[in-house]
Amino acid sequence: MKIRAIILLLFLFLLTAILTVAAGPKGPWEDKYLQIGDIKIHYLEAGEGDRVLVFIPGWILPAEVWKEQIPYFSARGFRVIALDPRSQGQTTKTEVGNTYHQHAADLHAFLGGLNIEHSYLVGWSAGVTTLLEYLSSPETLRPEKVVFVEGSPAFIKQDDFPGSITAQQARKLLFSFQDNRTTAIDQYVRSLFKVSHPEILYKEISEGSRKIPLSAAFSLYFDQYTGDRRPALRHVQVPALIIASPENRVVGEYMKSRIARCSLEVIEGTGSALFLDKPQAFNQILEAFLGEH
Repeated sequence: MKIRAIILLLFLFLLTAILTVAAGPKGPWEDKYLQIGDIKIHYLEAGEGDRVLVFIPGWILPAEVWKEQIPYFSARGFRVIALDPRSQGQTTKTEVGNTYHQHAADLHAFLGGLNIEHSYLVGWSAGVTTLLEYLSSPETLRPEKVVFVEGSPAFIKQDDFPGSITAQQARKLLFSFQDNRTTAIDQYVRSLFKVSHPEILYKEISEGSRKIPLSAAFSLYFDQYTGDRRPALRHVQVPALIIASPENRVVGEYMKSRIARCSLEVIEGTGSALFLDKPQAFNQILEAFLGEH
């Protein structure tokens, strides 16, 4: 009996060892860091090759929101990178530089630090703001193509622009963060979706979002809400794709009319986080665009 027990333990040990080796790195990507200037940028990376696809998350959110895109595109021959912008996720937190102009400068330094001269850039929500700042900068490593996901060049409704956020809505959101940050972030994360998801998804995104200091969150929101980056649309000189939810269709049409080479795709039945609400539809639309010449 003792011999049989020993044999069984050895078998279980070998099986565990084999499964551990087969599993490889944690998750379908590697966690990496790159020092640029005063910060160390955290990013997720998977795949390899000359076709580099870079994902930028929205306001306060972590790089892991692209969890459905990283394995999909790395399996299709792309080197895929999703980064945490300054003060978000696991990237260095700073008291200064929490603006989208600085996020764009950080992106430029990040791409240069990784020797990425040709890329496909995808920004979601505030990530779109970063891309507009980046493309209108005199210092730009010109991307091959850009993708604007559920973004806007401005947010205040005006006679000549269909803005989507009122001053009262902005005030209510920021004050809720002051009153109870944990609850406010959880409610904000849930508001990004139209499709029901497992609780673990909301929990993971909320936990990653709570890493940003409150001062940085307020500074970035103020910059995004009060900024008018419509003039930057004329600086988009590469093929562009806008992917929007039905609620953001009008803004998407506005942007499309002012970008030289641009197409618009609307994914029905989705919220702002449409790449998680309907990842298959989003991935296929993005893949088709990236495959075009």
